[in-house]
Amino acid sequence: MTTNHQDRVTLVVPANPEYLRLARLAAADAGSRAGFNYEEIDDLRIGVNELCHVLIGPGATGTVAVDFRAESDAVIVEGFAGAPGEAINNEFAETILSRVADEHAVTDGDDGRHFRMVKRRRV
Repeated sequence: MTTNHQDRVTLVVPANPEYLRLARLAAADAGSRAGFNYEEIDDLRIGVNELCHVLIGPGATGTVAVDFRAESDAVIVEGFAGAPGEAINNEFAETILSRVADEHAVTDGDDGRHFRMVKRRRV
């Protein structure tokens, strides 16, 4: 399989959990393009789902942008919500993310809430 080292897809959806299904589908596609196996794709989907829920938070408005970049051995996912809801400190989500992602971070800034996740292909 040949993979373009800069395969990138940006998804913009309303900041509503009903639309996160699209982010999970885009995650699966990015994982497939990076040569992930079924378990790695599933881990990526789970991680994206958890981070999108953290990104939105209760009471979010506006839109959420999620950027997927497939590389030859990894998928990098970055998300942004300009009008996020209440920040949630969810130990369960943190436990899940520590098991399914190689790297992840959520930050709040003056411009909104951001996340970054890296999932590498197992060798």
